Amino acid sequence: MFKTWILIIGLFLSLSGFSQEAYVVTLARCIDSVQKYSFRLQAETFNTEAALKNLDVSHTRSLPFLTGDIGIEGRSLKPYGFGQQWTLVHGDWSLGDFIKKTDQVARQEVVTAQLMQEQERLDGISRVTSLFMNVLQKEKERELLNERIRLLETHRIVATSLWQAGVRTRLDILQTESELSVAKEEKVRVIVDIRNSIQEITKLTGMTMLDTFQLETINTKDLIRQVNISELDNQLVTENPLYQVLLSKVQTRQLQTELISAQRWPHVFAGGGYFVDGDPTSDGNYWTIQTGIAFPIYQWGSINYQKEESEALEKSLNMELLDLNRELLIHLEKTMIRLEELNNMLGLQEDRLETLKEAQSLADINYKAGLITNLEYLVTQQRNTTTMITIEETRLEYILNLIEYYLVTNQVQKIKEMGTYTDTSN
Repeated sequence: MFKTWILIIGLFLSLSGFSQEAYVVTLARCIDSVQKYSFRLQAETFNTEAALKNLDVSHTRSLPFLTGDIGIEGRSLKPYGFGQQWTLVHGDWSLGDFIKKTDQVARQEVVTAQLMQEQERLDGISRVTSLFMNVLQKEKERELLNERIRLLETHRIVATSLWQAGVRTRLDILQTESELSVAKEEKVRVIVDIRNSIQEITKLTGMTMLDTFQLETINTKDLIRQVNISELDNQLVTENPLYQVLLSKVQTRQLQTELISAQRWPHVFAGGGYFVDGDPTSDGNYWTIQTGIAFPIYQWGSINYQKEESEALEKSLNMELLDLNRELLIHLEKTMIRLEELNNMLGLQEDRLETLKEAQSLADINYKAGLITNLEYLVTQQRNTTTMITIEETRLEYILNLIEYYLVTNQVQKIKEMGTYTDTSN
């Protein structure tokens, strides 16, 4: 009986909607999840593993190599024929690879692969964070449109009453219904944008798309107010993964240039084995042991040409590095200027909004008093809503530029900390 009552209560709560708690997702969770479910990031991870295996291969080149030789040979001579069999072991040791430690190139290539993996990680974070912020902005826009629709519906009731009283014409009602239709159409577009962005987030993060899926809101106003990026630290550019990748390639090329000379070092070789000699005129079977040093004498300038080629490639990479450094500085400076500009624009827009709110209150009173036309009233209300939406769009652009600044300077933790500015106004 007790279990039956539990089932009945549970069914009642389910039908009443109390069990449909919102599936709230934080920015930090999206950032963590996108790294886990990024196929491109996993691809770079495998590239890093491949680079590590290549390092192992390169290290073996500095160790002695052993080879075995088993053979059989038949000879036909007049007036007799005979056969020979042998088993030999050969050892070869490249002193150049051992002394010059040529595996340093492969070790630096591992660093490059790891940095490319970091860059791919930042790309994934950039994409999901931008989508996250876009959803929040669209959600705010939907709230503003809902409020505008509510005000228009209220105004339609007022206009209908005034028309029925013979104070206003039916044109006021038609104008209001037209604006109401536009607002509802815009709301549909915003809802589709939200749905598409959330769908993309769920695909990137491996989450389940639910009707109750929602992102934790962020108080962008407080976030913008507390951000302080007053001057550009040139040192931050060197933290950029793209810069680090290219720098690592420069260092790899420098090592390759330096280690070309390893080819000038001799090889030490040793070997031995046993011959089964069937020649009836010989002394019979025998053991053989050999050792020596093989060194290059003349290679037609091949090593010098290789070194000159590598030096030219090194200079080319250095120029690319300088160019990238300059471009990153230009990009960051533009971003900072844009941040300052958007901050100033926000101040002006917020001041304008206060004026428009007062104008809307007066317009509502004046319309009812017959002092202004319906069109003047609708224009005032539209400007008010448009300004509020513009403010949200400006805040979004500010946040996106701030994210870009943090990504270029590889400050992922500060992006995660944006989620700590939770909006508790609702």
